[in-house]
Amino acid sequence: MKKNKNTDPMEKLSQFAFTMSIIGICTIGICPAFAAMGIAVPVVMKKKKVQISPQSQSRNKKALIGGVIALFLFVVDLVLVLLFKDKF
Repeated sequence: MKKNKNTDPMEKLSQFAFTMSIIGICTIGICPAFAAMGIAVPVVMKKKKVQISPQSQSRNKKALIGGVIALFLFVVDLVLVLLFKDKF
């Protein structure tokens, strides 16, 4: 039995942004590209006034928050590297 998947590109982009922001948090901010994608997709959708479902709006909000957290973790990583680079 085949599942009926949503083929709307905006829904897929919303899911992509959410996934990227979660990966950014899970990797403790090592790669800021995950954070950038988690932030960029919801911002562009909002700027272009894209009509999406309430579920995708919620997912975009979570992706934006997750992206900001991942970007903050990247800055923390850089600060820690600069503080401890001579000690190891």
